[in-house]
Amino acid sequence: MARRSTAFLRTTAFRQTLLSAALFALSSFVTLGFVYAASAGMMLRRADAAINEEVEVLDQRFQAGGIATVNRYILQRTVGGGADYLYLLINPNGRTMSGNLTGLPNVQPDAEGRLQFTYRRPLASGGVGEGEKDDRTARGQIINLPSGYYLFVGLDVHEETRLVSRMLNTILAASALALALGVAAGIFVSRRFVRRLDRINNVARRVRAGDLQPRAPRTYSGDELDELSENFNNMLDRVEALMLRMRHTGDSIAHDLRTPLTRMRNRLDEALREDGDLEAREQALERAVADTDELLGIFNAILSLSRLEAGESRASIVRLDPADIAGDLAELYEPVCEDEGLAFDSEIQSGLCMLGDRGLVSQALANILDNAVKYTPEGGAVTLRLRETGDGMIEFSVTDTGPGVPDADRDRVVQRFVRLDNSRTLPGSGLGLSLVQAITDVHNGRFELAEGPGVVADGHGPGLRAALVFPKAPAET
Repeated sequence: MARRSTAFLRTTAFRQTLLSAALFALSSFVTLGFVYAASAGMMLRRADAAINEEVEVLDQRFQAGGIATVNRYILQRTVGGGADYLYLLINPNGRTMSGNLTGLPNVQPDAEGRLQFTYRRPLASGGVGEGEKDDRTARGQIINLPSGYYLFVGLDVHEETRLVSRMLNTILAASALALALGVAAGIFVSRRFVRRLDRINNVARRVRAGDLQPRAPRTYSGDELDELSENFNNMLDRVEALMLRMRHTGDSIAHDLRTPLTRMRNRLDEALREDGDLEAREQALERAVADTDELLGIFNAILSLSRLEAGESRASIVRLDPADIAGDLAELYEPVCEDEGLAFDSEIQSGLCMLGDRGLVSQALANILDNAVKYTPEGGAVTLRLRETGDGMIEFSVTDTGPGVPDADRDRVVQRFVRLDNSRTLPGSGLGLSLVQAITDVHNGRFELAEGPGVVADGHGPGLRAALVFPKAPAET
């Protein structure tokens, strides 16, 4: 447990918490310090203003009646010893004439000639500790009068000073409390943060150990950790799908390659028999070469799929006119359909532009057309279209009047080596539509399969509509 706590103190979340708490406490201290400085300055200005007003009054008295009037005024103000103002009038001989101070403060004045000092004043009579004296803070000013007289005028600011001192102590305590509360709250929040990260890390450790089933927990709050969990889970779904695909690919390859390999071995075995004539041996070798070509085609398709899924073809994507691709394939497949007894039609919209690899897009469209020609019975029809959709996408579509693909199988036929039961009697590897799906993924497009326009009768219908949907190229600047 102690080791876990020590490890928590080294986490980035805890360090960020300490930094945030320190910045919060510093900002609070600066703000309250500004309030303290403003309050202390206001107190000093008010005291200095009161002293200046009293000095003006004494100056008026001096102008009106001389030093005697000043002395009488001071005596009247200091009778009873309860005045907040402090006075001291000294004659040229240095003797005190009147006032409630025993002597001039032994402090140096500031740049404005003000003195701040501590003096002792007797406690009020009748109170606890009668006759004792307490230390108080005052502020004043020395004035040089004519004929060598000195006049000191001050003001007791002890209560104001105590208030400012309490304010300073409160500011320091509040800053310390803010720091402590910030650290405590930060630790609480960061612990929750770290616990969520620990759950994600635990899932990552289990996945690294080979278990692809666990998923990172989500709170669906939309915060960054929830988004990380969502992306992490999507990545695991993708990895699991790839692993399952790899797991089944070996069986599929073995199943699809066993027949041509067995056929090729039997034909080569027949060619080696001594009783066979030369013509039979040559035919067996030719058929073996055809089987070899079929095997090479399967391996080339697998290699193309791997390269597409690895993103090797993204660098060759350029601006192109899809009408050129559709026109070339229409010209190529029209005579092919005629030879197979099929009607062929094309509708090609011009003036469109997309970003793509011409060879890959042509290959994907050719694979779809090959399937349409292969599975549409004689007397059927194949139609190639290129148009701009209502949502501003570019769509290649091929419709036929063949048997079509059931709804339940449309997601499955784009997987590797998947062939429906009604296509097992025809040549093929089950990789054509997988290659089409990979090509559309490279181009950030969609591969859609839907029911065609055929009528279910005489081996026709319902047909199939296969569409390649790509985004339009942005306008050139």
